[in-house]
Amino acid sequence: MGYFEHAIELQGRGPNAYRLFRDSDEISLKHEQTGFVVEISPISSKFIMFLTDTDTMHRDFRRLSMMRRPMLRGRAEVTLTDLFARILSVKIFAPATHPFHNNAKQLKAIAEASIYNVSYGYGVGLIPIKSWERSLHFLDGKRKETVQFPLRTYNHDLVAYYQMALGGESLILSYLALYKILEYFFTAASEHLLHEKIVDQLVAPDFSHTKVGKLRELAKVIRKFDQRMDERRMLQTVFDQHIDKEALRLWIDEFDKENSDYFRTERDLFGEPSKVDTSENQIFPTIGARIYHIRNALVHNKEGEVSRFIPFSGQEKILVNEAPLLRRISEELILKTGKDIQL
Repeated sequence: MGYFEHAIELQGRGPNAYRLFRDSDEISLKHEQTGFVVEISPISSKFIMFLTDTDTMHRDFRRLSMMRRPMLRGRAEVTLTDLFARILSVKIFAPATHPFHNNAKQLKAIAEASIYNVSYGYGVGLIPIKSWERSLHFLDGKRKETVQFPLRTYNHDLVAYYQMALGGESLILSYLALYKILEYFFTAASEHLLHEKIVDQLVAPDFSHTKVGKLRELAKVIRKFDQRMDERRMLQTVFDQHIDKEALRLWIDEFDKENSDYFRTERDLFGEPSKVDTSENQIFPTIGARIYHIRNALVHNKEGEVSRFIPFSGQEKILVNEAPLLRRISEELILKTGKDIQL
């Protein structure tokens, strides 16, 4: 053995990524005392042969290779090395006499530690590829609609988050950007509901500012409202005030027809079972709880908690199906809260 190789991926499109191999085709680290060598360079031919074995080739890797073919169109001859030339890997060469020579677990640990050191030194994000479909994880932008001249102006802050979501290289960033659009309305929506409750007290025929008992009742209404109005209830309040329940139900129907009843089937989402109930009284509560749970899994990372997101672990696949629902709600919010243009 004495050899370990794992494909890695550069994160981001900043200038540092292009300067990673400014002086050489590879980055090499050597431990002088033991003779261990770590190398980050284009994927090796023997690794390519292993990956392209027709009996074991992963379907997502095959799809990735097919996507790369148009880039090489026009060449008289295209080799496997040409096809995968832009894929990098980290390679570990262990001395024959070292105890780790046949220890795959230790070689992998050294490879991951080396990737971190290189990222630290060069300021470039490098991660081990754990699933080939990761390159397909983005907010789906395949929609192509004929649009009309705008009849409303939109809140530019919300549009900025929407554009960030569409342009984000990370589905995590896209999801959180869309959540920011919902979060924008939390205070206004909850205050609107509170003001309605206060008005109901003030306009009652028997209310008077001189009646201590009535003032206490009013204070109790406000206090009780504040105690109950957590972020999840604020989210549902936004739905109640701005989202068309029937239109959202129809959207879920169409999505589930094309995706094997994805939302109506109970499934594990970051350690918690979840299912969307589209009945009249449950559609908003179940969708709100689902979105809020996913948001918490993305932003919180307490040790020992099951409900947390681990980057590059394959959990991105969850967001591929979850993000379209949040995008649909965000788009309705932007539209409904726009202002008509008086042309």
